[in-house]
Amino acid sequence: MPHRPARPIFPAPTATLGRRQLLRVSALGAASLLPWPAQSAEDVEGQALRIGFVGPFSGPAQDTGIEISRGVLMALMDARAEGELPLTTGGIRRDLRPIWVDSASDAQQAVAAVLEAINVDQVSLLVGGWHSDVALALMDAEAPYQILHLGHLGEAQTIADRINQDYDKYRGWFKGWPSPSRLAARYGEPLQYLRTQGLWRPANNRAAIMAEDTAYGRGWGEALSSSLQSVGFSVAPPDLTALDQSDFRDLLAGYRQQQISLVAMTTTGVQAAASFVRQFREQNLQALLLGHGLRWTRDWYAYTGDSSDLVVSMDSAMPIALWQQWWVRRYRTLFSDMPSIAAAGLHYDYTRMAIRMLNATASLSLDDLTRTLYRSPYRGVWNRYRFANRPVPQTVSANEVMTGPFMEGFFFPMAQLFKGEAHIVWPPRYADQRFIAPGEV
Repeated sequence: MPHRPARPIFPAPTATLGRRQLLRVSALGAASLLPWPAQSAEDVEGQALRIGFVGPFSGPAQDTGIEISRGVLMALMDARAEGELPLTTGGIRRDLRPIWVDSASDAQQAVAAVLEAINVDQVSLLVGGWHSDVALALMDAEAPYQILHLGHLGEAQTIADRINQDYDKYRGWFKGWPSPSRLAARYGEPLQYLRTQGLWRPANNRAAIMAEDTAYGRGWGEALSSSLQSVGFSVAPPDLTALDQSDFRDLLAGYRQQQISLVAMTTTGVQAAASFVRQFREQNLQALLLGHGLRWTRDWYAYTGDSSDLVVSMDSAMPIALWQQWWVRRYRTLFSDMPSIAAAGLHYDYTRMAIRMLNATASLSLDDLTRTLYRSPYRGVWNRYRFANRPVPQTVSANEVMTGPFMEGFFFPMAQLFKGEAHIVWPPRYADQRFIAPGEV
């Protein structure tokens, strides 16, 4: 696949970015996000500050890229409406110009796109991103430039390990998703709760794990295995599969023959995840299916249909609070679509956080920006985002977002899917539906 330039060509600026434009550009993809409102000369003193927004805007995860672009657009629109744009940095008012950096779900192409954004477009800051393998490549590519990258959602613990090994080199990398050992490990507690409450009575303690064969998938599988073993499950080593694999029948037949009671899977390949879920139902396994990452695409139900009924997952925030429900309604009004909160919602929050950080910092130097992030936790729509310059109990490394209870850190409840909707079943205080065990429906 040829490299797509990171630099869009902007036409004459428009006065506003309205709903019709939002719908048009989000449907066409981030590469078409060209118009951007400019301020009058008396409002803006300095040259527009360029920020690179990273995502898979083409390639196998381009649906996720559309979600990311929508979340960023909403954030920029809301920041302008609330007076946070134009920015004020070093006492100078400057507008913001987004530069869309297409990772194309490929590490090599992502590096080329980011280097173009830094060297040609002269971006001052990078925000967001999706795949862990891409994140690992970008960390090394960006390090010599001493540029801050906020909120890349690469989850793999190898990212945190790299920061621990050489903090000075990677101090500009702020990991926007907790490592699997801090997030996937939470599955043990809710599953044990379901068992002790008599809501789920598995025939045995046998569990199986399928994970994509990437740094993220391997780390997730290891962390989940440890979590499940801690609450009494017997777990074989994870079965690793390709991102583009479509046939899981032999694997699932083996699970059925072993009489597995819990099947857990994760893959960022949209088609692979949907195929696994559909074939799980076709094989008629008498097991609970844990589908981590299934909701990372907004069209998960279109891909799976009723095959996804009763799947459980802790892969996304949920609209628990009134302000979160209001955000979802606004998103649906703007884009006539339901959001992927992991893609659109988190990139909304990290974009707003970046703007707050820039307005609160005297300069664009990496030292000043990192000091502001450490001192200023940000309460977004979906989480409270906190970072530290050293590992703390809620993180694996420095510069990794901290986990915590609802709106005190990075938090995902357990949801169960049914008829295309997700409902919280754990923790009990936030539950809006009783857990339905396999076989009840």
